[in-house]
Amino acid sequence: MIHNTHPAYLSWEQFLDNESQLQRNNVALSPEGRQGSAREGMALLQGLIICGKCGRRMSPRYHGQGGKRVTYQCDQRRQKDGDYGICWSVAGAAIEVAVTEHVLEAVTVSQLNLSLSVLEELEQTTQQQHRQWQLRLERVRYEAQRAERQFDAVEPENRLVARTLEKRWNEKLQEVAQLEQAYVQAQRVQRLELSDIQRQQILQLAQDLPTIWQAPTTTVQERKEMLGLLVKQIALIPIDKPERSTKIQLLWHTGSTTEVTTKRPTIQQRLGTPERVIQAVRELAYGRTDDAIADALNERGLTSATGRSFTASSVAWIRLKFKIPKPESDNRVAFHLGIREDGCYSTRALAQELGVGINTIHYWREQGVVPAMRETPHGPWWHTVTPEVLQTLRQKICRVPLKPE
Repeated sequence: MIHNTHPAYLSWEQFLDNESQLQRNNVALSPEGRQGSAREGMALLQGLIICGKCGRRMSPRYHGQGGKRVTYQCDQRRQKDGDYGICWSVAGAAIEVAVTEHVLEAVTVSQLNLSLSVLEELEQTTQQQHRQWQLRLERVRYEAQRAERQFDAVEPENRLVARTLEKRWNEKLQEVAQLEQAYVQAQRVQRLELSDIQRQQILQLAQDLPTIWQAPTTTVQERKEMLGLLVKQIALIPIDKPERSTKIQLLWHTGSTTEVTTKRPTIQQRLGTPERVIQAVRELAYGRTDDAIADALNERGLTSATGRSFTASSVAWIRLKFKIPKPESDNRVAFHLGIREDGCYSTRALAQELGVGINTIHYWREQGVVPAMRETPHGPWWHTVTPEVLQTLRQKICRVPLKPE
């Protein structure tokens, strides 16, 4: 191959860059977990994950409506070795949250200051090594020049001495050539030298990256690209004892590695009702219908284990499963209690207070004269009787004509 013989559409360096990018984009040719181009899908760590058990690449699997739930699984054993089943799999939600928090925590002002301090030490070390190279080159060049002077000073008739000095001179020249070549190879390693402006830009990254990452306009594909610029590879290792968890090892592009551990719940624990939801239902159960409880849960931003919002039927199922009582929904309790702590009257208690029949209370409730609520579909009615409502009801009673004797 003879370069620069004819005009080229692309430079040779650009061609090599394109070939390298095409190879990175081909995920099928990257079993060690190198990231290709950021693809569609909700899996944030697509292309970065490798199995901590067998060392092969793990691929994402999507579940649920719209593929919102992600699972990372290692099925290379079945594809490569022909064995039945998969190596192992893990839910992706907890893994992605742990990796995101770990990466954003690493890109902080303190961490970047520490990295810049390390860089300064490396620059000083590089300068010291450069000085050592210069001293070594000066020494071998001086020895080569000295051998040359000794050869020039010998008399031509002393052939044996001349041949010995010539051989020594050639050895010194060869040593100089080898050392200069080694120095050139060492200088090819690019050093990262930063100006003061570039240092400030790096420190500004500590504020910019979390803001951009959490912005609602940032897409999942853009988050994948940002993560791929920082992290080269992520290994997942399952841990079963003493507690089910997943060890996450991150290999950064700088060559350093960090580690974080996150819980790995079972399917029952992962798909079960979250404890915070159960506690919230207990707090909201008193004096609210299942519809009102569901609305309150949704307003708080709580969701089920599968990410769904709550309805009256789902709240009723939670109350039934976890035995969350609603005593005011029992007709027997309403019959004996009469008036609740919040001042609400049962139908019987309100009828006795006003001296009217129960059917009259039902009629007023249906007409909207007295506000009432029923916590469960077949539970008792509880009436909210304020002084204004009570005065209105008494006026209605006064307008009813007396029956003649």
